Amino acid sequence: MSLVVVETYPNTMQAHIARGLLESHGIQATILHEHSLSTYSFTIGEVPLMVDEENYIRAREILTDELPPDPIESFSA
Repeated sequence: MSLVVVETYPNTMQAHIARGLLESHGIQATILHEHSLSTYSFTIGEVPLMVDEENYIRAREILTDELPPDPIESFSA
């Protein structure tokens, strides 16, 4: 099976939250380059979250339906 990027996040914390949500629904997810990131760092930049290609559509639905939008991106003054 091939892995595909289901979403990218601005930091590792958000990627871990999304991975936990997907895994609670029985979808295995992987954070790309997770092992090269320090456990104690708060990496900022594009952090890809990947799933098996066969789970892509369901994973997108779960992330769209159950995760609120990024409060920083939706902020307007």
